[in-house]
Amino acid sequence: MDHEPGPKRDRREEERCPARIGAHVSAALAIPTIGIGAGPSTDGQVLVFHDLLGIREGLGARFVKRYANLAAEIRSALETYASEVRSGVYPAPEHTYGMPDDEFQLFLAERVEQGDRES
Repeated sequence: MDHEPGPKRDRREEERCPARIGAHVSAALAIPTIGIGAGPSTDGQVLVFHDLLGIREGLGARFVKRYANLAAEIRSALETYASEVRSGVYPAPEHTYGMPDDEFQLFLAERVEQGDRES
């Protein structure tokens, strides 16, 4: 069981404890209790979003319930992105900003002028 140090507490966190203990502590205290694997009888619940979304691979704590399995999806997206960058497929013209030729010429002229001043 976990709590913040100090004389004044406005909540209590119960982590990885049997549900019966979470319920007993919640009933005994006048302040809200937040459960992190402490059963359904606490006043609130916390579940780390990496666990909730299945971003982490492997087994989590017993109280973790995955609502999605994004780890494989994220890995696939990153592998595709890296492959497309390496092969030159990304960024394609539709992913870049254009510039009219006359504006580009002005840009080049200003750079030359700035280069002369910086020397």
